[in-house]
Amino acid sequence: MSERPAWDGREGTAGGAAFGSALSAVAAERDSSHEDLAQAAGLSPHEFDEILAGTRRVGVSALARFATALRLRPMEFLQRTQILSLEAYAFGLDPLYFLPEGPVRYDARIYMREINPRHAVPEADMTRRNPTLKALAEDGLLDQLGKTEIEMAYLLRAAVEQTGGSL
Repeated sequence: MSERPAWDGREGTAGGAAFGSALSAVAAERDSSHEDLAQAAGLSPHEFDEILAGTRRVGVSALARFATALRLRPMEFLQRTQILSLEAYAFGLDPLYFLPEGPVRYDARIYMREINPRHAVPEADMTRRNPTLKALAEDGLLDQLGKTEIEMAYLLRAAVEQTGGSL
């Protein structure tokens, strides 16, 4: 593969041309200006332009700020920005990778196959079934941005563990 992956699990950064293009498309769809997204992440307009061009990479903290500014839940943000892309799923990432093995994952797989047959994980329904993410949602100490950042870090780490590297 000549291009670095959208999420580099070793380095802990996201970026690249596909990520930048997808982020720009989501921003346009959500009526968010590039200036607003740059400001939300504490980046200069030039730095944000480098992200969109695929020449600058960012960590989980910036991803969480982008997701919050775009009003997207972590799973949807990761899918819409090509970090959890169709290619990642095609190369073996189980769409339910974040659920523990056993009855919960089995029931969720039936739900996805029979009730909601699409590539995107029905995030609102599915992530509530993960005990760690459920506990995080109920935590009273963290603000919403902190919860988003931790949820993203958890989802990305679990995906990297399942794929054995980067996405």
